[in-house]
Amino acid sequence: MSKLDANFFKPFVDGTLKTLKIQCQMNAEAEKPFIKGSQSQSQFDLAAIIGITSESFSGSITLCFPERLFLALMSNMIGETYTTITDELQSGAGELLNIIFGTAKVVLNQQGYTLQKALPTVIRGANLQSSHSGTNPVIVLPFKTEFGDFIMEISTENGPLG
Repeated sequence: MSKLDANFFKPFVDGTLKTLKIQCQMNAEAEKPFIKGSQSQSQFDLAAIIGITSESFSGSITLCFPERLFLALMSNMIGETYTTITDELQSGAGELLNIIFGTAKVVLNQQGYTLQKALPTVIRGANLQSSHSGTNPVIVLPFKTEFGDFIMEISTENGPLG
């Protein structure tokens, strides 16, 4: 395994904090990133997943939320109170990930990564767990909010994380 490049995942942290503040009027705090498997496996109720590709590597980004936090984010974002995740509402997770990815992509492409555009997929269910294909480590970026914690997982093959 090659050295992990902190400059690669910092734009995702910055993009997440900025997106939640602007789109959802919610402050989040980034916690210390870690390699998946080195701490307990987190469970979540909804996840947005986006594939990432460039000229030299591929991978995925997964944004994972517990139901309570996701409902608070969507309530703030849309300006209505939500108590359950509907099919329509779950698309908001994909939109948040799109905004975060777009923000990070600008910075990373300026650094020479040449990331391509991708479309997110959203899944939901009780006590979901994520897995990534490939042999490289998965970097977990944990965040805290007043409504609970959430994570972003980044995995790449032949890229800056492994």
